Amino acid sequence: MTRARRLLSLLIVVLFATACRTDIQSGIDEANDLLYRKQYVASERLYRKLLKRLENQGDLDDEEDAQRLLTLDRLGKINALYLHDFNQAITDYQALIRFYPKTDQAFAARATMADIYHHKLGDLQAAVDSYQRLVADFPERAEIHRAQLEIANAYFQLKNYEQARTESENLINRWPQSPEALQARFQIANSYYVQARYAEAIAVYERLLESKPDKALSALVLFELGNCFQELEQSDRALAYYYACLADHPDPMLVQRKIRRVRTRTQKARPVLELQLPDYLKERLAAAKRAAGESTGRMPGVMEAVAPKVNRTEPVPEVPDDGQTLRVKPKKKAKGSEPGRVEDAAIAAPPEPAQEAAPEPEPTP
Repeated sequence: MTRARRLLSLLIVVLFATACRTDIQSGIDEANDLLYRKQYVASERLYRKLLKRLENQGDLDDEEDAQRLLTLDRLGKINALYLHDFNQAITDYQALIRFYPKTDQAFAARATMADIYHHKLGDLQAAVDSYQRLVADFPERAEIHRAQLEIANAYFQLKNYEQARTESENLINRWPQSPEALQARFQIANSYYVQARYAEAIAVYERLLESKPDKALSALVLFELGNCFQELEQSDRALAYYYACLADHPDPMLVQRKIRRVRTRTQKARPVLELQLPDYLKERLAAAKRAAGESTGRMPGVMEAVAPKVNRTEPVPEVPDDGQTLRVKPKKKAKGSEPGRVEDAAIAAPPEPAQEAAPEPEPTP
Protein backbone atom coordinates (compact mmCIF):
# COMPACT_ATOMS: atom_id res chain seq x y z
CA MET A 1 0.00 0.00 0.00
CA THR A 2 2.83 2.36 0.90
CA ARG A 3 4.62 1.60 -2.35
CA ALA A 4 1.45 2.28 -4.32
CA ARG A 5 1.06 5.67 -2.63
CA ARG A 6 4.63 6.59 -3.47
CA LEU A 7 4.11 5.67 -7.09
CA LEU A 8 0.88 7.63 -7.15
CA SER A 9 2.58 10.70 -5.61
CA LEU A 10 5.41 10.48 -8.14
CA LEU A 11 2.91 10.20 -10.98
CA ILE A 12 1.06 13.27 -9.71
CA VAL A 13 4.31 15.27 -9.56
CA VAL A 14 5.23 14.22 -13.10
CA LEU A 15 1.80 15.07 -14.42
CA PHE A 16 1.86 18.43 -12.63
CA ALA A 17 5.31 19.28 -14.03
CA THR A 18 4.21 18.27 -17.50
CA ALA A 19 1.10 20.39 -17.18
CA CYS A 20 3.18 23.36 -16.02
CA ARG A 21 5.56 23.05 -18.96
CA THR A 22 2.64 22.73 -21.34
CA ASP A 23 1.00 25.73 -19.70
CA ILE A 24 4.21 27.80 -20.02
CA GLN A 25 4.63 26.84 -23.67
CA SER A 26 0.99 27.68 -24.34
CA GLY A 27 1.55 31.08 -22.74
CA ILE A 28 4.65 31.67 -24.88
CA ASP A 29 2.67 30.82 -28.00
CA GLU A 30 -0.03 33.27 -26.99
CA ALA A 31 2.53 36.00 -26.23
CA ASN A 32 4.16 35.37 -29.62
CA ASP A 33 0.79 35.75 -31.29
CA LEU A 34 0.18 39.07 -29.51
CA LEU A 35 3.63 40.26 -30.61
CA TYR A 36 2.91 39.25 -34.21
CA ARG A 37 -0.31 41.26 -34.08
CA LYS A 38 1.66 44.28 -32.77
CA GLN A 39 -0.06 44.27 -29.37
CA TYR A 40 3.24 45.04 -27.70
CA VAL A 41 1.99 46.03 -24.25
CA ALA A 42 -0.18 42.93 -23.88
CA SER A 43 2.60 40.72 -25.17
CA GLU A 44 5.12 42.22 -22.75
CA ARG A 45 2.78 41.71 -19.78
CA LEU A 46 2.18 38.07 -20.64
CA TYR A 47 5.90 37.38 -21.10
CA ARG A 48 6.50 39.04 -17.72
CA LYS A 49 3.96 36.77 -16.01
CA LEU A 50 5.51 33.70 -17.60
CA LEU A 51 8.97 34.78 -16.41
CA LYS A 52 7.74 35.11 -12.82
CA ARG A 53 6.18 31.64 -12.95
CA LEU A 54 9.42 30.13 -14.18
CA GLU A 55 11.44 31.91 -11.52
CA ASN A 56 9.05 30.70 -8.78
CA GLN A 57 9.57 27.09 -9.80
CA GLY A 58 13.12 27.02 -8.44
CA ASP A 59 15.39 24.57 -10.26
CA LEU A 60 14.54 24.42 -13.94
CA ASP A 61 15.00 21.50 -16.28
CA ASP A 62 16.47 21.98 -19.76
CA GLU A 63 13.16 22.76 -21.40
CA GLU A 64 12.19 25.32 -18.74
CA ASP A 65 15.68 26.82 -18.91
CA ALA A 66 15.26 27.32 -22.65
CA GLN A 67 11.85 28.91 -22.04
CA ARG A 68 13.36 31.39 -19.59
CA LEU A 69 16.13 32.31 -22.05
CA LEU A 70 13.57 32.91 -24.79
CA THR A 71 11.33 34.94 -22.48
CA LEU A 72 14.14 37.22 -21.28
CA ASP A 73 15.29 37.75 -24.87
CA ARG A 74 11.77 38.67 -26.03
CA LEU A 75 11.23 41.03 -23.09
CA GLY A 76 14.47 42.87 -23.88
CA LYS A 77 13.60 43.21 -27.55
CA ILE A 78 10.00 44.34 -26.96
CA ASN A 79 11.09 47.06 -24.51
CA ALA A 80 14.03 48.19 -26.63
CA LEU A 81 12.43 48.13 -30.09
CA TYR A 82 8.72 48.74 -29.58
CA LEU A 83 7.96 50.20 -26.15
CA HIS A 84 11.17 52.27 -25.99
CA ASP A 85 11.49 51.54 -22.28
CA PHE A 86 15.26 51.42 -22.51
CA ASN A 87 15.97 51.10 -18.79
CA GLN A 88 13.67 48.08 -18.54
CA ALA A 89 15.29 46.58 -21.63
CA ILE A 90 18.69 46.93 -19.96
CA THR A 91 17.37 45.23 -16.80
CA ASP A 92 16.01 42.29 -18.83
CA TYR A 93 19.20 41.96 -20.84
CA GLN A 94 21.32 42.05 -17.68
CA ALA A 95 19.28 39.14 -16.28
CA LEU A 96 19.75 37.22 -19.52
CA ILE A 97 23.52 37.78 -19.43
CA ARG A 98 23.68 36.71 -15.78
CA PHE A 99 21.97 33.36 -16.43
CA TYR A 100 23.33 32.66 -19.94
CA PRO A 101 26.65 34.57 -20.29
CA LYS A 102 28.15 32.73 -23.30
CA THR A 103 25.11 32.30 -25.52
CA ASP A 104 24.41 34.04 -28.82
CA GLN A 105 21.54 35.80 -27.06
CA ALA A 106 23.98 37.17 -24.46
CA PHE A 107 26.21 38.54 -27.22
CA ALA A 108 23.25 40.27 -28.87
CA ALA A 109 22.08 41.54 -25.47
CA ARG A 110 25.46 43.12 -24.68
CA ALA A 111 25.64 44.74 -28.12
CA THR A 112 22.11 46.12 -27.78
CA MET A 113 22.78 47.44 -24.27
CA ALA A 114 25.88 49.25 -25.49
CA ASP A 115 23.97 50.80 -28.40
CA ILE A 116 21.19 51.90 -26.04
CA TYR A 117 23.67 53.64 -23.75
CA HIS A 118 25.41 55.23 -26.73
CA HIS A 119 22.61 56.26 -29.07
CA LYS A 120 19.46 56.34 -26.91
CA LEU A 121 20.46 57.34 -23.39
CA GLY A 122 23.55 59.36 -24.33
CA ASP A 123 25.59 57.80 -21.51
CA LEU A 124 28.87 57.60 -23.40
CA GLN A 125 30.98 56.26 -20.55
CA ALA A 126 28.48 53.46 -19.88
CA ALA A 127 28.52 52.74 -23.61
CA VAL A 128 32.31 52.48 -23.60
CA ASP A 129 32.18 50.08 -20.64
CA SER A 130 29.57 47.91 -22.36
CA TYR A 131 31.44 47.79 -25.67
CA GLN A 132 34.68 46.92 -23.88
CA ARG A 133 32.99 44.10 -22.00
CA LEU A 134 31.56 42.82 -25.27
CA VAL A 135 35.02 42.77 -26.88
CA ALA A 136 36.51 41.05 -23.83
CA ASP A 137 33.80 38.37 -23.51
CA PHE A 138 33.58 37.47 -27.21
CA PRO A 139 37.10 37.97 -28.63
CA GLU A 140 36.58 35.55 -31.53
CA ARG A 141 33.40 37.09 -32.91
CA ALA A 142 33.85 39.12 -36.09
CA GLU A 143 31.14 41.53 -34.95
CA ILE A 144 33.38 42.95 -32.23
CA HIS A 145 35.26 44.91 -34.91
CA ARG A 146 32.31 47.27 -34.95
CA ALA A 147 32.20 47.33 -31.16
CA GLN A 148 35.86 48.41 -31.06
CA LEU A 149 35.10 51.15 -33.60
CA GLU A 150 32.18 52.33 -31.45
CA ILE A 151 34.57 52.64 -28.49
CA ALA A 152 36.72 55.01 -30.55
CA ASN A 153 33.63 56.93 -31.69
CA ALA A 154 32.41 57.34 -28.10
CA TYR A 155 35.78 58.72 -26.96
CA PHE A 156 35.70 61.10 -29.94
CA GLN A 157 32.30 62.37 -28.81
CA LEU A 158 33.68 62.74 -25.27
CA LYS A 159 36.38 64.96 -26.85
CA ASN A 160 39.04 62.61 -25.52
CA TYR A 161 40.82 62.63 -28.86
CA GLU A 162 44.01 61.00 -27.65
CA GLN A 163 42.10 57.98 -26.34
CA ALA A 164 39.99 57.90 -29.49
CA ARG A 165 43.19 57.59 -31.53
CA THR A 166 44.50 54.88 -29.20
CA GLU A 167 41.33 52.81 -29.56
CA SER A 168 41.37 53.29 -33.33
CA GLU A 169 44.98 52.12 -33.50
CA ASN A 170 44.05 49.05 -31.43
CA LEU A 171 41.44 48.17 -34.03
CA ILE A 172 43.84 48.70 -36.94
CA ASN A 173 46.55 46.60 -35.30
CA ARG A 174 44.23 43.69 -34.41
CA TRP A 175 42.16 43.58 -37.60
CA PRO A 176 44.13 45.46 -40.29
CA GLN A 177 42.17 43.99 -43.22
CA SER A 178 38.70 44.69 -41.85
CA PRO A 179 36.44 47.41 -43.28
CA GLU A 180 36.32 48.90 -39.78
CA ALA A 181 40.09 49.49 -39.96
CA LEU A 182 39.52 52.03 -42.75
CA GLN A 183 36.85 53.75 -40.67
CA ALA A 184 39.24 53.79 -37.70
CA ARG A 185 41.92 55.52 -39.76
CA PHE A 186 39.32 58.05 -40.89
CA GLN A 187 38.48 58.63 -37.23
CA ILE A 188 42.15 59.26 -36.42
CA ALA A 189 42.41 61.85 -39.18
CA ASN A 190 39.19 63.53 -38.04
CA SER A 191 40.52 63.80 -34.49
CA TYR A 192 43.60 65.63 -35.76
CA TYR A 193 41.41 67.93 -37.85
CA VAL A 194 39.18 69.04 -34.97
CA GLN A 195 42.33 69.79 -32.96
CA ALA A 196 43.54 72.03 -35.82
CA ARG A 197 46.52 69.70 -36.41
CA TYR A 198 46.02 69.93 -40.14
CA ALA A 199 49.38 68.59 -41.34
CA GLU A 200 48.90 65.42 -39.31
CA ALA A 201 45.32 65.10 -40.50
CA ILE A 202 46.39 65.44 -44.15
CA ALA A 203 49.04 62.75 -43.73
CA VAL A 204 46.51 60.27 -42.32
CA TYR A 205 43.82 61.12 -44.89
CA GLU A 206 46.30 60.59 -47.74
CA ARG A 207 47.50 57.32 -46.23
CA LEU A 208 43.88 56.19 -46.09
CA LEU A 209 43.43 56.96 -49.79
CA GLU A 210 46.43 54.74 -50.54
CA SER A 211 44.35 51.83 -49.20
CA LYS A 212 41.87 52.42 -52.05
CA PRO A 213 38.64 52.62 -50.04
CA ASP A 214 35.28 52.51 -51.79
CA LYS A 215 33.88 55.55 -53.58
CA ALA A 216 31.71 56.67 -50.67
CA LEU A 217 34.56 56.75 -48.16
CA SER A 218 36.97 58.19 -50.72
CA ALA A 219 34.58 61.09 -51.32
CA LEU A 220 34.41 61.83 -47.59
CA VAL A 221 38.21 61.72 -47.32
CA LEU A 222 38.67 64.05 -50.30
CA PHE A 223 36.15 66.46 -48.81
CA GLU A 224 38.01 66.56 -45.50
CA LEU A 225 41.29 67.09 -47.32
CA GLY A 226 39.66 70.08 -49.01
CA ASN A 227 38.67 71.38 -45.58
CA CYS A 228 42.23 70.97 -44.34
CA PHE A 229 43.72 72.90 -47.25
CA GLN A 230 41.07 75.58 -46.86
CA GLU A 231 42.05 75.99 -43.20
CA LEU A 232 45.68 76.28 -44.33
CA GLU A 233 44.56 79.07 -46.73
CA GLN A 234 45.46 77.02 -49.81
CA SER A 235 42.19 77.78 -51.53
CA ASP A 236 43.27 76.63 -54.97
CA ARG A 237 44.21 73.18 -53.71
CA ALA A 238 41.08 72.98 -51.52
CA LEU A 239 38.93 73.72 -54.57
CA ALA A 240 40.48 70.84 -56.52
CA TYR A 241 39.65 68.39 -53.72
CA TYR A 242 36.07 69.67 -53.49
CA TYR A 243 35.63 69.17 -57.22
CA ALA A 244 37.08 65.67 -56.98
CA CYS A 245 34.60 64.53 -54.31
CA LEU A 246 31.50 66.23 -55.71
CA ALA A 247 30.17 63.33 -57.78
CA ASP A 248 30.19 60.73 -54.97
CA HIS A 249 29.71 62.80 -51.82
CA PRO A 250 26.49 61.96 -49.89
CA ASP A 251 25.69 65.68 -49.55
CA PRO A 252 26.61 67.34 -52.88
CA MET A 253 24.83 70.56 -51.91
CA LEU A 254 27.25 70.95 -49.01
CA VAL A 255 30.18 70.48 -51.37
CA GLN A 256 28.78 73.05 -53.80
CA ARG A 257 28.38 75.57 -50.99
CA LYS A 258 32.02 75.00 -50.09
CA ILE A 259 33.04 75.50 -53.72
CA ARG A 260 31.08 78.74 -53.94
CA ARG A 261 32.71 80.16 -50.83
CA VAL A 262 36.21 79.27 -51.99
CA ARG A 263 35.61 80.64 -55.50
CA THR A 264 34.28 83.90 -54.11
CA ARG A 265 37.38 84.37 -51.97
CA THR A 266 39.71 83.30 -54.76
CA GLN A 267 38.19 85.68 -57.32
CA LYS A 268 38.67 88.60 -55.00
CA ALA A 269 42.36 87.80 -54.62
CA ARG A 270 45.17 87.80 -57.11
CA PRO A 271 45.37 84.80 -59.48
CA VAL A 272 46.58 81.64 -57.78
CA LEU A 273 49.89 80.02 -58.60
CA GLU A 274 50.11 76.75 -60.47
CA LEU A 275 50.23 73.67 -58.29
CA GLN A 276 51.10 70.04 -58.79
CA LEU A 277 48.31 67.66 -57.78
CA PRO A 278 48.94 64.12 -56.50
CA ASP A 279 48.28 61.31 -58.94
CA TYR A 280 45.24 59.95 -57.10
CA LEU A 281 43.56 63.36 -57.34
CA LYS A 282 44.33 63.75 -61.02
CA GLU A 283 42.89 60.29 -61.65
CA ARG A 284 39.78 61.15 -59.65
CA LEU A 285 39.23 64.40 -61.54
CA ALA A 286 39.81 62.72 -64.89
CA ALA A 287 37.31 59.95 -64.05
CA ALA A 288 34.71 62.53 -63.04
CA LYS A 289 35.32 64.40 -66.27
CA ARG A 290 34.84 61.27 -68.38
CA ALA A 291 31.68 60.27 -66.50
CA ALA A 292 30.16 63.73 -66.86
CA GLY A 293 31.12 63.89 -70.52
CA GLU A 294 29.45 60.56 -71.27
CA SER A 295 26.20 61.71 -69.65
CA THR A 296 26.05 65.17 -71.24
CA GLY A 297 27.90 64.70 -74.51
CA ARG A 298 30.42 67.41 -73.61
CA MET A 299 33.15 68.00 -71.11
CA PRO A 300 31.63 69.87 -68.15
CA GLY A 301 32.82 73.21 -66.92
CA VAL A 302 33.77 71.74 -63.55
CA MET A 303 36.74 70.07 -65.19
CA GLU A 304 37.94 73.17 -67.00
CA ALA A 305 39.81 74.01 -63.84
CA VAL A 306 42.19 71.14 -64.51
CA ALA A 307 45.25 71.37 -66.79
CA PRO A 308 44.39 74.20 -69.28
CA LYS A 309 46.32 77.41 -68.86
CA VAL A 310 44.67 80.79 -68.64
CA ASN A 311 46.18 84.03 -69.84
CA ARG A 312 47.25 85.69 -66.60
CA THR A 313 47.08 89.17 -68.14
CA GLU A 314 43.29 88.85 -68.24
CA PRO A 315 41.45 89.89 -65.07
CA VAL A 316 39.64 87.21 -63.08
CA PRO A 317 35.92 88.00 -63.30
CA GLU A 318 33.80 88.58 -60.20
CA VAL A 319 30.89 86.31 -59.27
CA PRO A 320 27.63 87.72 -60.71
CA ASP A 321 25.17 89.19 -58.23
CA ASP A 322 22.52 86.62 -59.16
CA GLY A 323 24.71 83.86 -57.82
CA GLN A 324 25.01 82.07 -61.18
CA THR A 325 28.36 80.74 -62.27
CA LEU A 326 30.34 82.76 -64.77
CA ARG A 327 31.94 80.45 -67.29
CA VAL A 328 35.23 81.43 -68.89
CA LYS A 329 36.39 79.51 -71.91
CA PRO A 330 40.04 78.54 -71.34
CA LYS A 331 42.59 79.07 -74.04
CA LYS A 332 44.33 76.17 -75.72
CA LYS A 333 46.95 74.45 -73.63
CA ALA A 334 50.40 75.84 -74.29
CA LYS A 335 53.07 73.50 -75.57
CA GLY A 336 55.30 72.10 -72.90
CA SER A 337 52.91 72.81 -70.10
CA GLU A 338 52.96 70.22 -67.37
CA PRO A 339 49.89 67.94 -67.23
CA GLY A 340 47.81 67.77 -64.14
CA ARG A 341 48.46 71.31 -62.99
CA VAL A 342 45.66 73.58 -61.80
CA GLU A 343 45.60 77.17 -62.89
CA ASP A 344 42.87 79.51 -61.75
CA ALA A 345 40.65 77.03 -59.95
CA ALA A 346 38.06 79.78 -59.63
CA ILE A 347 36.81 79.42 -63.20
CA ALA A 348 34.02 77.35 -64.66
CA ALA A 349 32.51 75.62 -61.64
CA PRO A 350 29.03 74.06 -61.88
CA PRO A 351 25.94 76.11 -60.93
CA GLU A 352 25.38 76.39 -57.21
CA PRO A 353 22.44 77.52 -55.07
CA ALA A 354 22.21 81.25 -54.44
CA GLN A 355 21.33 81.04 -50.74
CA GLU A 356 23.93 81.70 -48.09
CA ALA A 357 25.80 78.64 -46.92
CA ALA A 358 24.94 77.06 -43.59
CA PRO A 359 27.63 76.81 -40.86
CA GLU A 360 30.15 74.19 -41.76
CA PRO A 361 29.80 71.06 -39.58
CA GLU A 362 32.69 69.30 -37.94
CA PRO A 363 33.87 66.05 -39.54
CA THR A 364 31.79 63.04 -38.60
CA PRO A 365 33.18 59.80 -37.51
